[in-house]
Amino acid sequence: MEITIAIDDIHPEKGWGLEGDICMEYLESLNKEFGAKFILFIPSNYHYKFPLSEHKEWIDWLKSKSYFELAAHGHYHKCERNDIGECEFLELDTPEKAQTRIRLMLDEWEKVNHKPIGWRNPGWLAHPSAINELGNHFKYAAIHYEHNHNIPWKCRTFFGHDGIHETDIKLHDGRIMFQSHIAGDWNDNRWDKDNYEQIRLSLNHLLQYNPEFKTLQEIVI
Repeated sequence: MEITIAIDDIHPEKGWGLEGDICMEYLESLNKEFGAKFILFIPSNYHYKFPLSEHKEWIDWLKSKSYFELAAHGHYHKCERNDIGECEFLELDTPEKAQTRIRLMLDEWEKVNHKPIGWRNPGWLAHPSAINELGNHFKYAAIHYEHNHNIPWKCRTFFGHDGIHETDIKLHDGRIMFQSHIAGDWNDNRWDKDNYEQIRLSLNHLLQYNPEFKTLQEIVI
């Protein structure tokens, strides 16, 4: 049985993925205890405040951990429209708009010497025109059953969104995929103490099935 653990919205802000943050210590602890690995979905300029190009040492620190995969999660993770939350790629409704935003995003990643092969839509949703363009740049997309609306992707897709706080765990294409957010008071599945203890219980239960922890990059490649 393969188990993947995905974490959204990692960025270089205190409490959201910096060295020394308790949430990152939880991840290291789970790796030491279970051999857990994690896909970190990272916006390349979160809320216009945290361009990766200004935080290369942070990216290098994340890359030094063998149990992390660094994947893309939009550029700004924010919208000009105020009626769609932070579904950044939902408002990019033409190929040209999507191409421009993707280029900005990939430029930031290039400046920190990393090329992510994985993608997750900020806010889960994306316009079909944007999805078509994203499929040209990534080898896989981690998506949500309902929110994808049966839109085809050019790249491989992985479904699954069981929260780290949930006790009802399902198989998705033969594997378990936990989906979480690194922080945020509005997120029930953030990496706080209670949820850390819950996923420890879940992983302890799953040990009887001889699980193999993998990043999505390892599965694709």
